[in-house]
Amino acid sequence: MKPFRFGTFPYPFELINGPKWIETVQIIEKLGYSTLMYPDHFSTRAYDPMVMLASAAATTEKLNLGTLVFDVDFRHPAILSKAAAAMHNLSGGRFEFGIGAGHLKEDYDMTGLPFDPPGVRISRLEEALTIIKSMWTQEKTSYHGKHYSLTDMEKAGIIPEGEHPKVIVGGGGKRLLTVAGRHADIVGIHWNLNDKTPKGLANARRSMNTYEKINERISWVKDSAEAVGRDPDEIEFQIMTSDIKITDDPESAIERLLESYDGLLSYDDLYEHPRFFVGDASHVRDKIIRLRKETGINYMVLWAQSPGMIEEFSKSIIKPLLK
Repeated sequence: MKPFRFGTFPYPFELINGPKWIETVQIIEKLGYSTLMYPDHFSTRAYDPMVMLASAAATTEKLNLGTLVFDVDFRHPAILSKAAAAMHNLSGGRFEFGIGAGHLKEDYDMTGLPFDPPGVRISRLEEALTIIKSMWTQEKTSYHGKHYSLTDMEKAGIIPEGEHPKVIVGGGGKRLLTVAGRHADIVGIHWNLNDKTPKGLANARRSMNTYEKINERISWVKDSAEAVGRDPDEIEFQIMTSDIKITDDPESAIERLLESYDGLLSYDDLYEHPRFFVGDASHVRDKIIRLRKETGINYMVLWAQSPGMIEEFSKSIIKPLLK
């Protein structure tokens, strides 16, 4: 069973810059988090993830730095490959390269980029991953696919043989998780978040409300890995959650959450759901332990709703579980 790991996003990431940014990432390292994550969107005021993470790498010693996640459509894979190689070297191997097929239509509308159907974006993601990984390992890369064409591309950088950034790919659908099984070192198991309405979100949460459903998705990843000769036991599984509340009054906290779903979920749906962590610290820790035991997921990323949540989660959950 893999050891627990915990990641977090800085909060509020849109507003932290300059000395405050450095102070924040150093605090996150001291609090016991494994990884500092940064998003990649045009529809927020977040900065460029590689610039922010490079500065964090230079001012921390053990903290891993990760993108959750690059949108494949915002940059050519050759650019991503070279940037990731640089981060791998500058951080001493602490970079976790997260990349996805894109899911926020607002990002595309703002830039005028075409928001292609999911199948097209996933196909483009797999081609990009093939190019990126080849540029980390091969002296020259030539590739001619449906979406990209490269000829005699130089290696992305000086990367020792057998090393490269860890690749993160996440999703909830079978096609994307199958791609993840072929390429990723870390796989995030997520809901399908294409429908942002309360009904859509409620249906997504309900569809993942059992450990059996999560394990079904994990099996898609492992079957895909085995089919290409990879050892599925080497893959690390991750979830991301903002649905966490450490409280001695879980009933009130859950009632407030239920209001945001217009009555489409029940109290039991949320209290027993393996992705909702609402209750006192002992209850939350027990649910995280059960999640790892029943699914193998050991890596949790906290999307904090306040600066205090990052510290509270460290004190009440991370440090006791890592003892």
